[in-house]
Amino acid sequence: MQFAGWSREARRAVPAAGTTSSRAPSWGRVLATTITLWTSRRLARLRRPLLLLVICALVLSAAVAGVVWLTGTSATSSRAARAAAPQAPPQARPGAAASTSGVVAAIRSQAAAWVAGQVGSDETIACDPVMCTALRAHGVAAGRLLTLGPAAAGAQGAEMIATSPSARPGLSQDAPALLASFGSGPGQVQVRAVAPGGAAAYQSAVQADLVARRSAGAQLLHSRRLAVSAQGTGQLTAGAVDTRLLIMLAMLASQHPWQVVGFGGASPGVPLAQAPFRQVIITSAGQRALDAALALVRAQRAPYQPARAAIVRLAGGRPGLLIDFAAPGPLGLLAGGTAR
Repeated sequence: MQFAGWSREARRAVPAAGTTSSRAPSWGRVLATTITLWTSRRLARLRRPLLLLVICALVLSAAVAGVVWLTGTSATSSRAARAAAPQAPPQARPGAAASTSGVVAAIRSQAAAWVAGQVGSDETIACDPVMCTALRAHGVAAGRLLTLGPAAAGAQGAEMIATSPSARPGLSQDAPALLASFGSGPGQVQVRAVAPGGAAAYQSAVQADLVARRSAGAQLLHSRRLAVSAQGTGQLTAGAVDTRLLIMLAMLASQHPWQVVGFGGASPGVPLAQAPFRQVIITSAGQRALDAALALVRAQRAPYQPARAAIVRLAGGRPGLLIDFAAPGPLGLLAGGTAR
């Protein structure tokens, strides 16, 4: 066997013990000497065809080894080159811009739907071109809309503004009364009312109206003809109920006992102290009382004419009267004024 032959040659190549060599040769040298002796003895016995095949095999092995080495070197170099090359900034995903655009469009749609359903039909609204399109899509008449011009021009001729604060930095000065807010960041949309006296006068009127609503709500709770839940009691004493509702409830209670089911109609993104509840549902023991109250409510004129008044079905099938006033609520009614 070859391994046996290698072992004999190795024994011949290793110096015997006690020779003049001062140290034993390294194992690498012994192995190299053994291979050389084994190869020289056996090559002479090989036939020429076999020798040719061996040589070809050696050449092919050397070529394959060279290719492998070159390929590995090339791959390593390519990886190194890619690592050293400056990287281009990552591109935004195609869907990211579309997603952001969809969110902004949804916010504008929500704002437009709120304006169409909650704002009085006689209000003139200033809006940016995109917001005006959204308002028209939700049924707001084009004749009520004014396209906003440069910020310096304000919103002349408009009673309300619906646009993004990021696109119009002076929005709170042009229209200090915040009625509703939708979304956040650059895509935010605010609906505001113009205050003829300016921002300072408006804030003063808001504070005075809040004090008056708190007082009127507390007085309304003394009526034996109104039954109000603990939650409703807290809302009345906090001044969180629109002045028009307070006056309407006082008028209805003067004619018939009522139970207040609940207040609603809060403006999105606005504190109740600034934009109180504009909706109430009341009920009574008799259908005739509900029908008479509905007729009385619908007969009112501005500013006490509601945007909606209807008989609705409550839980369990019991009927109730819904009264819903439009935004914005006038300030100073309890003091005899109608300022905004």
